[in-house]
Amino acid sequence: MNISERYSLLRQSFDRRAGQYLHNPITQWVGNSELSALKNMLQKYRQSDQNVALDFGCGTGRITAMLLEMKFKVTGYDLSPAMLERARAELGQNPDVVFTSDAQDIQRQWPVVMALGVLDYYNDTTPLWDEWKRLLAPGGILLVTAPNARSPLAWFYTVFSRFTCQAYATLPEKLIPLAESKGFSMLDLKTVFPQNRWGHTLVLGFRFDQI
Repeated sequence: MNISERYSLLRQSFDRRAGQYLHNPITQWVGNSELSALKNMLQKYRQSDQNVALDFGCGTGRITAMLLEMKFKVTGYDLSPAMLERARAELGQNPDVVFTSDAQDIQRQWPVVMALGVLDYYNDTTPLWDEWKRLLAPGGILLVTAPNARSPLAWFYTVFSRFTCQAYATLPEKLIPLAESKGFSMLDLKTVFPQNRWGHTLVLGFRFDQI
């Protein structure tokens, strides 16, 4: 399956699930741990002049809401128009946020890019790193999450995901060298839910060093 076919599959899957997504208690439970870790990491590494952010794969807007609370101006990008409609309904009218499913709308250099739950759905994540490389300004911050292949919880998640949209677990030993090959330097790594090596989610922070 090429990347265009993968995008189309993800769009169709999340368009179908958009109405139920916010009502999944497991998604909310795990997501709260991920959001907390991402917020702490962003507060630690952001520069004082970094107040514009891209929420890449924004879904229903959980990261967007967090960024707005932190006084960012946010663009939320997602492949699924139905998920964006849910995000608009959740967040209402706000002059500091724009939602789009058009990739041309985000083609600029961003000081901060956040990607919650995006790596989950790519067995080969290389195209995502190539895209983030194009989108990050030199010195920009990229924060991402991925299911932890050491976690039994993540294993169950990937097994049951085949009934909706197949997800894939990974390891830092796989992600970090790939990121570094694309010009990113490692800033931080946390595991959450729970906060140990067996935690469900990897939370990783990178800085883009232009190569």
